[in-house]
Amino acid sequence: MSLGENLQFLRKKDDITQEQLAEKLEVSRQSVSKWESDAAYPEMDKILQICDLFHVSMDDLVRKDVSHLYVEGKTEYDNHMNVFSKMIAAGVGIILFGVSLMFLLEGLNMKYLWFYEEYFDDYFTSEWVTKPRDGVFVGVLMIFVAVAVAIFILFGIRYSDYWKKNPCLQQFYSQEEISAFHRKFAVMVAVGVTIIMIDVIILLSLGALFPEIDSIEYLESMVGALFMFIITFAVPILVYAGTQYSKYDIKHWNEMHDEESEAFKKDKLQGTICGCLMLIATILYLIAGFVFEEWGVPSIVVFPIFGIGCGIASVIIEHVPFKGKTK
Repeated sequence: MSLGENLQFLRKKDDITQEQLAEKLEVSRQSVSKWESDAAYPEMDKILQICDLFHVSMDDLVRKDVSHLYVEGKTEYDNHMNVFSKMIAAGVGIILFGVSLMFLLEGLNMKYLWFYEEYFDDYFTSEWVTKPRDGVFVGVLMIFVAVAVAIFILFGIRYSDYWKKNPCLQQFYSQEEISAFHRKFAVMVAVGVTIIMIDVIILLSLGALFPEIDSIEYLESMVGALFMFIITFAVPILVYAGTQYSKYDIKHWNEMHDEESEAFKKDKLQGTICGCLMLIATILYLIAGFVFEEWGVPSIVVFPIFGIGCGIASVIIEHVPFKGKTK
């Protein structure tokens, strides 16, 4: 393809008119029309502007068929991000399912006396005889956590490698594709939030209809298991929607490779704050478990609380102006 054909392809791919392109390049629409029909050739500074605007190299723009590069790059990027989105959502779902299973086993244990100290040692005092081995069920949870962590590490490394190898991407997606995804994104978010709201309504309704649940420990654990099991379906949907949203934001991808950009500075601050908050939550959870021997709901609740704090901090940071380059 000629430079004119490549330019026309890139312009149409980004869904911009000749007038809009001319305005960006500070030339007349007639100049753009002549370039695209190969009736004239842009000056070197305009070629460099075109390369920066469409994120292509000069060699690709002048000598190659950029449509082939676009298709090949889009397929690779699309497959990479789709797999990453699914596996991260699956990892989150595995952890939540492990939590719901832990609550279920605790409830069944309280009901049927499976893992009580009396089965392990006949010499325990009566105080120990009535105390269940909660650590057994925490161990079940940790198995699921271990599987999820393995997934996060494996696909996190693959994502990091792809990130480093591709510091600047073309805008693979047309405006129609982006608009179509935004409609799907709205549906996914609506479904996830609706499931969570229904879950909360069910929890509140059970508490109102059966007030004795709060006084019967095994029923309380069973209800907690039901609540977390429903959450297991909602949260991965939201996680998948979020990672897919980032897939279509090519501009942000390119900005994140520029350490002077506002987006990079905000993302770094968000990661630091959220990392510190979750580290504090983990420390509090371990203290509650090893010092106060409380591995159940009261201690686990620190994670969603600090997670909400992370979300609030991210929203605030996103709306605070930073000194940095904007593209």
